[in-house]
Amino acid sequence: MSRAFTPEEQAYLASLSAVQSVSESTITYAPEFRATCMDRYYAGESPTEIFRSEGLDPALIGGKRIERCVSRWRHSIPPRDTPTPPAKRDLLVENRMLRSQVAALEGLVELVHARENRAVRKVRRFELIEELRERVDDFSLAAACGVLGVSEGGYYHWRAQRAAWADAARQDGPGGAHGDPDAGPDGAPDASDPRK
Repeated sequence: MSRAFTPEEQAYLASLSAVQSVSESTITYAPEFRATCMDRYYAGESPTEIFRSEGLDPALIGGKRIERCVSRWRHSIPPRDTPTPPAKRDLLVENRMLRSQVAALEGLVELVHARENRAVRKVRRFELIEELRERVDDFSLAAACGVLGVSEGGYYHWRAQRAAWADAARQDGPGGAHGDPDAGPDGAPDASDPRK
């Protein structure tokens, strides 16, 4: 059984927007607070921190009371499955595009330094895009292609060609028409060849 609230504690609790009413032994919470509390709880916030931020310190109301409230509300207030508002969605898309552009620009700077300020071949730019797709979450191909000065169609064509070459090399095996004629069974130069 929880301890009784003093008249001063009751007056303090009644002054909080999270509290609808209070008596010597009970607190009735405002419906808005319950909904907000559960939204924050489902977002990963600690119940104690949620209550404390509303002026409901566990030292005053008791930690068990907080636990019981959240447990009870969890059954009556399910998580909201609200879609992302359009304005926020647009910002998320823009953020994704900007991160991809930054990654592409960083890669381009890296390529330029590596090539000692000479023009970078298209193949290398496509390879960079492929690397960025593997490294960057929410990668935007359109943004990267725009920054690197290549088309999306060109990238997809290069990718299909590369896959075809890899398939042909696998089918032919080492020393086949697409492989190194001097390669051994593992693809490395044949050590038994006297010419090596």
